Amino acid sequence: MNIKFSHIRSESAKRTGLTVALIVFAVFFIYPLFFVVVNSFRPNADIILKPTGLPVKMFIGNYIQAWKEMQFPKVFFNTLLVTVLGTGGIIVTSAMCAYGLVRSEWKISGILYAFFAFSLVIPFQIIMVPIGVLAADLHLMNVHGLIPMYWGLGCPTAIFMFHGFIKAVPKELEESASIDGAERFYIFFRIVLPLIKTIIATVAVIDALWIWNDFLLPLIVAKQGTIQLAQMRFNGQFMKDYGPMCASLTISSIPIIAFYLLLQKYIIKGIAAGAVKG
Repeated sequence: MNIKFSHIRSESAKRTGLTVALIVFAVFFIYPLFFVVVNSFRPNADIILKPTGLPVKMFIGNYIQAWKEMQFPKVFFNTLLVTVLGTGGIIVTSAMCAYGLVRSEWKISGILYAFFAFSLVIPFQIIMVPIGVLAADLHLMNVHGLIPMYWGLGCPTAIFMFHGFIKAVPKELEESASIDGAERFYIFFRIVLPLIKTIIATVAVIDALWIWNDFLLPLIVAKQGTIQLAQMRFNGQFMKDYGPMCASLTISSIPIIAFYLLLQKYIIKGIAAGAVKG
């Protein structure tokens, strides 16, 4: 009996220790967000004097300054347009490509899939100079030119993710629809895509987070016009406006956080389904 009680107490101590460790890690991850939000309501002078302090009173001047100096409605619309069209294009193109590779009987499909998988290990820093030259040659050195650039950069990862899920879709469903007269596009959009909506949501969140928060590619291609580039005006060489910078970070993060929370349940389902397939 004593041995059993000791075992229970030992297990309880382990769970308590694990819970404490997870709470500590959660605090480390949450604190930067808390720091940014709190300092967005403090004057810049107070932040410089005491960066970790709390606001004495709510100061909304940072938000007004950030809204005006960033031309927030304009850069928000540009970033939203690039994110929506970039993510949507990646999903549709990659899903169709993955479907063709999975269902194709040609030997070259395996080579193409290996090519896409290999491209995942190529760092962006290696190809950013050729990308800049290519964008200039194709007259894509603007905000709208970012959209096809994101398609090309985002498709390999998405194809790799879609490939495994489409392979798990039973062929019998497609054969039945084909016997009833359904065409290939109808089968893909009305049968295959609804069955892989969990991985679609996962790819959508991953790519939307990447495109919305990306700084390097817009800096190379567009130079200006997105939220991330507009925030640089608060980060000068000799003076930094920490208050407006924190305010701009706060208001620009709200849409993408809301999008992530909206699709969170599908991401969890996708991870669970992937674990079962593995």
